[in-house]
Amino acid sequence: MKSILIVDDEVQICEMMADLLESRGYSIQMAHSGNEGVKLFQQSSFDLIVSDVRMPDGDGFELARQIGEIDENFKKIIFVTGYLDVETTPIPGNVKKYFKKPVRFKELISFIEELLDED
Repeated sequence: MKSILIVDDEVQICEMMADLLESRGYSIQMAHSGNEGVKLFQQSSFDLIVSDVRMPDGDGFELARQIGEIDENFKKIIFVTGYLDVETTPIPGNVKKYFKKPVRFKELISFIEELLDED
């Protein structure tokens, strides 16, 4: 079973994504800050991380940076954000894609399944 870490300070968004992904057979863990996400990454093995960008106590960029320091081969992070402007903000190399909020869950799920099927 593939394992996904969802990191978002909005509890309802975390729970909604978790329900959708669990219904598709994925094992889900949730964190509500970037720093909490990094701690969970250190304690468990994940196939993918879906993270918000703007969060208190460690944003998505800091999460991606720290994940890269822990495991430079982990390249399956997806950002979900309402604030990112890719024209002016360079995306970290371990972030595969970003989705703007409000996210179309059908597109997100499709991309997640495609990404995890690569293994």
